[in-house]
Amino acid sequence: MGLFRKKKNKKSLFDKPFSRSFHSRNSRNPHSRDIRHRPDARHSTGQKGGLLGSILSKLGIKKNRNAKSHATITETATPYNPKLTFLDRFRRQKRLRKTGTNLITPPARLTQNKPSRLRRILLVLLTLFIISGSVYFIFFTNYFEINQFEIYEEGTQITNNLKLNEIATKNLLSQNLLLFNDTALTAEILTQNPEYSSVTVKKIFPQTIRLEVGKYPVAANIIDLIQSQDGLKIQKKYLVNTNGMIIMENDENPELPYITVDTTQAYNLNDFPLDQEKLDYIIKLTNLFEEKFGLKIVEANYLKKAREVHLHTEKDFNVWFDLTKDMLPQIDKLKKALPKLDIYKTPLQYIDLRITSANAEKVIYKRR
Repeated sequence: MGLFRKKKNKKSLFDKPFSRSFHSRNSRNPHSRDIRHRPDARHSTGQKGGLLGSILSKLGIKKNRNAKSHATITETATPYNPKLTFLDRFRRQKRLRKTGTNLITPPARLTQNKPSRLRRILLVLLTLFIISGSVYFIFFTNYFEINQFEIYEEGTQITNNLKLNEIATKNLLSQNLLLFNDTALTAEILTQNPEYSSVTVKKIFPQTIRLEVGKYPVAANIIDLIQSQDGLKIQKKYLVNTNGMIIMENDENPELPYITVDTTQAYNLNDFPLDQEKLDYIIKLTNLFEEKFGLKIVEANYLKKAREVHLHTEKDFNVWFDLTKDMLPQIDKLKKALPKLDIYKTPLQYIDLRITSANAEKVIYKRR
């Protein structure tokens, strides 16, 4: 033995290599830099005081009492790094488990208000129960089964229209109110009842349908001159709507235009003395003539075979128009002839505006 005892070499904690930061230095996350460059980071140390403890605390070195050889660097818990791959995260977690450091806690927003598995199952079952119950209630019960209907005509409820009642009964009763499609019903009503211009179907929950039908307005008076076998003409009056259908017999409205027709047999209700196109033409022509020349039209004589209309004025002369041609050129032709033909003072029998010529506009007239 010598006079001096040889001192044993004690391994210092500084001999162990420092653990590197788990984040890549190339990451754009400001929290991913090495912990040694962050003097404000909080670290835990096994030294409670003294110079060595303060040095270790400043350097971020933690002494593990259970494992003497372990010295690790802890870092402030940060959110997950989206640039780390799955393999990098797995290695990181494995390294953290070996060093005994707690895993980084995910942000509170990722774990907050997560329903438990039992709660999710109960929620799914409740949703399925509500859906199945609703389907059964709508399709397999008679709660929404139509059992009555109401019919309104021009805002007034009617119950004596047998044809409408029959159509509604066939198409409405025992139908599901929620699933009912009114397309077929509307088409059938308008087809079998030409006096109606529109049909509106309203659903009144839970079991009622309301039908609102609108009629075509009254358009003109029709004077039917019926040729009898003995040569005499019998006069019969009708009212027609804008669709050209007779809606009233032996009645007239002095505020509406008069149109005369020649037939060999009387018309009945719901007949069409003239179609809608011809009726519109005659009514517009009558109104336009009165507006342009200031003469009242007593009646318009419709000649079906000749496809003409003769306007009989209050001056007791007729103006002949061609129904197959535009009315405006024929009106303008008469207007241009007024300086030479005074229709207000000259006694006339007729004015013929039907003739057209490529070189000149002809107005043919006959004096009395």
